[in-house]
Amino acid sequence: MTHRYAAASSGWLAFITPARQLFVDAALGAEAIDRLWVRVRDERGPSGVLENLAAGGLFATPSFAFVEAADGGVNVIVRGDAVVRVGAEQVSGSGATTWIERRLPGGVIAVALPGAGAAELPLEAGVVRASAFATGATAEAIVSPAPLPPAPAQPQPIAAPPVVDAPVVDAPVVELPEATAIPEATAIPEATAVPEATAITEVTVPPAAEIPAPPPPPPAPVETPAESAADGGYDYLFGETMYRSVQDAAVRPAEDADEETAAPAGSADDEGDHDGSTVLVSSLGRRRGDRAARAAAAPPPPPPPSVVVVLPNGTREVLDQALVIGRSPSVSGVPAGQLPRLVTVTGGDQDISRSHVRIALEGGTAVVTDLHSRNGTSLVLPTGETQRLRAGEPVPVIVGTSVDLGGGVVLRVEEV
Repeated sequence: MTHRYAAASSGWLAFITPARQLFVDAALGAEAIDRLWVRVRDERGPSGVLENLAAGGLFATPSFAFVEAADGGVNVIVRGDAVVRVGAEQVSGSGATTWIERRLPGGVIAVALPGAGAAELPLEAGVVRASAFATGATAEAIVSPAPLPPAPAQPQPIAAPPVVDAPVVDAPVVELPEATAIPEATAIPEATAVPEATAITEVTVPPAAEIPAPPPPPPAPVETPAESAADGGYDYLFGETMYRSVQDAAVRPAEDADEETAAPAGSADDEGDHDGSTVLVSSLGRRRGDRAARAAAAPPPPPPPSVVVVLPNGTREVLDQALVIGRSPSVSGVPAGQLPRLVTVTGGDQDISRSHVRIALEGGTAVVTDLHSRNGTSLVLPTGETQRLRAGEPVPVIVGTSVDLGGGVVLRVEEV
């Protein structure tokens, strides 16, 4: 295959073979050129070329462009300012830290290199200096390389606004009032001298063992039975013997004893009593007269009960004792002194119980108690109000109350 290139007097070296092209921006010696020429043509391909170019390190690696047509496509490796266009695709190594590798579809290959060229010359294989290269293209494609992509716009520095000095405004001077004089602090009176404490006189307390104990009381004389017996008496057995007259020793009622005690001593003298303990017959008679006078002056006994129970037949039963009223009344378990008077009523035998109701006078008030009768007991008050008694519950009633035992038997509580 014959290629075309723009010949240059200086600048990039172009290593051209039918299938591979290498462009290097470096002033290489003859030996370096020979080694690269060998690598471009041997079977190692791009790996052998890169090994040779980067043998001195990444920073010593020169700018280059490698193009290889193989397997229906084009392998492109670019480092530096070279631009490779394959068909509609374009690869540039500008901005890359190492290099850029691309595989592009086949087409017209054009390589633009920095520098100026002159005549366009055909070349099949060899090493030349060139400023442009093309394969399968016309001379126009060589002299008009593909335009480089526009460089990204660099941000322009923004000019800082000029610094304008702020006007200085003189602040008005305000005269401050004179400070008020601080009054002098009032002198604190000196503290009153505290009188000295009186010295405490020391008192020596003798130890307990040294305090003399009080003398023991003299022993009381004890009379022995033998000595009392020697006197010929028996006081040692019963204590001191008291001598009384026969009348004083007699047992009498307390009232008589008080009267005798309250009797004036002078009256005894008038009656010729010499020892004050003798009671004369005349004084006893006078005292009995006094008791009779006091008994006559006592209040009369209370009048007998004036409340009666009127039976249906008109009989009046005085409530001087409790009444048990019924068809055939009876009581049991009641002391003999508290036995009620049993009152039998006739009529209404089917409704009245044997011991139906109990009526008694307690504290001057009549009290009615139903004795658990079969049909019960009702009260009809003087006002006409009716009240049903609870069995066994005593209920006080007033005069004029009617006690209904049922069966037409009605009792009345009246006053005499």
